[in-house]
Amino acid sequence: MTLADARQPDLPLIYVNHAFVNMTGYEAEDVIGRNCRFLQGPDTSRASVAQIRQTLHNQTASTVLLLNYRKDGTRFWNRFQLSPVHDEAGELSAFLGMQVDITDDVERVGMENERQRLETLGRVAGGVAHELNNALQPIRLYADLLMEGSAPTPELLMKCSKGILDNAQFASEVVSQVLAFSRRDGGLNHDHDAKVIISEAVEFAYEYLPSSMTLEKQGFEAGGLFDGTMIRVNRTELFQIMINLFTNAAAASGDKGRITVRLGAPDDSGLNVRVDAGATERPKNYLEISVSDNGQGIENGILKHIFEPFFTTKAPGEGTGLGLSMIYGIVERWGGRIAVSSVPGKGTTFRILVPVLSNT
Repeated sequence: MTLADARQPDLPLIYVNHAFVNMTGYEAEDVIGRNCRFLQGPDTSRASVAQIRQTLHNQTASTVLLLNYRKDGTRFWNRFQLSPVHDEAGELSAFLGMQVDITDDVERVGMENERQRLETLGRVAGGVAHELNNALQPIRLYADLLMEGSAPTPELLMKCSKGILDNAQFASEVVSQVLAFSRRDGGLNHDHDAKVIISEAVEFAYEYLPSSMTLEKQGFEAGGLFDGTMIRVNRTELFQIMINLFTNAAAASGDKGRITVRLGAPDDSGLNVRVDAGATERPKNYLEISVSDNGQGIENGILKHIFEPFFTTKAPGEGTGLGLSMIYGIVERWGGRIAVSSVPGKGTTFRILVPVLSNT
């Protein structure tokens, strides 16, 4: 605990307790009469210091996570609570500071974050190695067949050449998906009429499905909600999202089901909406795109991992498991949110919230 005199310039300390001495290594006579900023150092957050200054200026109370330095130069994290003290006349007389050493807690969190980061990197590296190995093995096999010594027949030459090209293309797609997944900035976004661009993406993605799949659209009729509404998205990314969601829905339905795409007002449950801090224009509200199927659904144990990179339930060679992770990253870059819900045996619904720029 510390007490700083608010009636003197620069708020000098007039009291520190024994816990302060033990925590910082400074004796009371070393610090009395000094502003407590001497505890700060090169890695102390400027934002935290600015928050403290604002608290002092407003004469209010606040709690700040602060990195300070002991007398011997070692660092320690503390939860710093600052409160104004008023005299009997209601005049500000001092500021009471209470510091709790939470270094162990912060380091534990940091170690856990590092562990999770390394675990994710390991999973990504393992997934890349697995997928590339799946492509390289047949390439080597076809190359060995061509180099056996005897002149290959035209049929064998065509088969080997096609096999090499197909697998090389697959390996190239894996690398491209990894690069797209790791790229934070994404493509350039442009303003589009929401109904027009989403409808185009839906129709385009539907062309990728077998004729046995049916499509139902809701909320796209003229004169309804979101007429004239503008959204800022990347056209290619939006088409990519729809293709991926439609393809997954078809696979879950055995290529014989129904896909329902709904454009409507958002239901915020489970989506934790935020506004992208980098947006040049603050979105006034959101629209929701939902894609539902009547397929086999997703078990709860799988559902919680569904947006993780390289997590897939498909057989080797049928997919990299990057599609939904890429969708998640794209929607986040737009300043939106994506959520999934599923009932085993009854189907799955993906819900995407997209920031709306204007309503006219």
